[in-house]
Order: sequence, then C-alpha cells, then structure tokens
Amino acid sequence: MMQPTNFLDADNSLIQQNLRFVRNEVEDELNQYFSCAQSGDTTNSSSLAPPRDYKIVQPKPGVCIKSFKTNSNEKFFINVCQTDEIPAPEDITEEELAEILQSEAPSSFRIPMSISDPRTTKDKSNNSVDVCDIAINPKFFVKVQKSFLFKDFFMALIAEALNDKYNVQLKIEKSIILQNRKFIGALVQHRVRNNDVKTVISSYKQPTEADKMKLKELGQTSAEFVSGGKKIPLIQEVEASEVDILKQKTENFKENSSKIKQDISLAGTTEPEFKLRAKLCENKVEELLAEFYLPKCISSHEITLDVGEDRILLESMRHGYMFDKFVNYSLNQERTRAIFDKTNKMLQVRIPTYPVQ
Repeated sequence: MMQPTNFLDADNSLIQQNLRFVRNEVEDELNQYFSCAQSGDTTNSSSLAPPRDYKIVQPKPGVCIKSFKTNSNEKFFINVCQTDEIPAPEDITEEELAEILQSEAPSSFRIPMSISDPRTTKDKSNNSVDVCDIAINPKFFVKVQKSFLFKDFFMALIAEALNDKYNVQLKIEKSIILQNRKFIGALVQHRVRNNDVKTVISSYKQPTEADKMKLKELGQTSAEFVSGGKKIPLIQEVEASEVDILKQKTENFKENSSKIKQDISLAGTTEPEFKLRAKLCENKVEELLAEFYLPKCISSHEITLDVGEDRILLESMRHGYMFDKFVNYSLNQERTRAIFDKTNKMLQVRIPTYPVQ
C-alpha cells in the first residue's frame, strides 16, 4: 500500500492517506541497515544509505498554541513553525475559501503541513507536558495570522489530524496562542518528501514560473513513486474491507465538514455588548474588569478568550461573536480569570495589569 505523505488534506479520508510523521534520520538509517542485515544483503555498504527522495529541514519558530485534552484536561502544546521547503497552499481569498467550504468538494483546498510525533517536554513551571510541532509554509503562516477565517479552518484541521492519527482529542475552542513565546521545548527536524512537494504544486490551478521550475527540478513523474528503493504503482487493488472503512471515514468527514462550514460562515459577524472598566489603586490602573453579554451562548465551551500583552480577543465562532480590542495597558495573561454566568449569559473577565515602568 502507499505510504502516507507529509501533507494534510481537508478531507478526513485523505488525512488517513496523506499524512506522514516525522522520524529521526539516524533511526531510519539504522532500521534500513538491520533490515538489510537480516536479509543477508551486505554486498555493498553504500546501499545502506536511505534513498534521498526527501530533504531534512529545520523549521523556524512561529507561534506556540496551548490547548487541553478533552478526556483528561491535561495541557497539550502545538508549536506551529515555518519552512520554505513545504509549499504553500494555492493562494485564495477568504471569500473563495468560504465558497469552497460550502461546496460539495471541501477537500479541494489542501493545506500542506508536516506533523511531528507528540513528545514530552517541560513547561515554564517545570511540569511535564505533551507537545508536537506542525510545520507550514511561511506565506500561509502569515495568512493564518491575519485572517480569522483561515485560522479557524487551520485549527479545525489540526484537531482532526491529531485525533485521527494519535487519538488526541483537544478542546480546540479553549486553545490560546501564547504571546510571550514562539515555541516550547526544542523544535525538531522534519523530513519533506520530494514526491509530496510535486503533488501539491501539481494541484495548483495557476502555477507560477517558479512553481514550474520547481517541478522541473524535482522531475515531474507521477505515474509511480519510490519507497525503500522499490517503484510502486499508484493504481493498486483495494480490499473490500478497506473500501468500507474509507466510506465510513468519508461520511464522518461530511458530518464534521457541515458543522465547520456553519461555524466559519458565522465567524466574526457580531460584536457583543460589553463594558470595560479599570480598577485603580493609588491612582494607577491595577486591574481591568470586562463584561460581555453573550445571549446566544449556553456554555463556556462555545467561547474562546485570548488575552495578549495589550490585546483582548473574544470569539464565539458558533454564534458569530467577535470582540478584538487593543488597550493602553500591559496585561498579565497568566493571572487572567474569567467566569461565564449561564443564567445571565454574561462573561466576566478580570485582567490584572503590570505596573508601568
């Protein structure tokens, strides 16, 4: 069967087939060495080297996302990092993305990414936490930073991929982008397959001259691909049981896709009623008190609150609420507290401030 690739598609059935995990290059070489030794093939030491149909890249920092597991409420961190070796998805507008998501083929828009195996590291309190790295193209990283629609779509895909491959269910609505650090632990190296790069660039409807040159450099041969030194045809027989599994995954994706499309179509359409007050101590602002009236929300799980160094961002993608304001104070993110009153539909937020230097 075809091995999974580095890249993640919007279609859950394609996620199953098109996602490769990062492995240690030295481990790969050792595995190949021992597989050759067991078969008695020791005729040529140069044959022990793995086929170089991929590149080992070291991504640059991007942002660090803190989320929580649904089953245990344990922290789970995601380092979103950047590398030019992973091609960007085709450049489309928010309107075009919304149209694609509402179409019958939401999987037609692909986001190439590379996801590392989850590992354990230490947080700032020296507690053991799980973390994984997700590498994307820098151009798409900028688009995710600037667009709430692309960010929400990207986060939905991340959650789907981690659940599908590692059985890690995250409270994605509770995820927070950390403002004071770009990654946690150490970023790992990623292996980017040439064949995966060709597949993505070949899907572009309007490739640039640079894209065409890249394809020429890689060698545009898609009739077969190489794995472990063996050529494997892309057309293969599939067992009936695999077809049933694929159908089930497709049905599950359609259900999830409908919800995502509905949520994204409402994102950021209404600014909620709010009050923002300052608590003074010796004529200095000691704390900001914020109240948000969210009549459509029935649970805090429907609300995302992100407090930055000087920014307050509140969002309820399901109900279309969006509050995004910068303030003239240095906010203490770690000591921020929020309570949602389900009876009065009121979210109360207390944000301590740092003293002015």
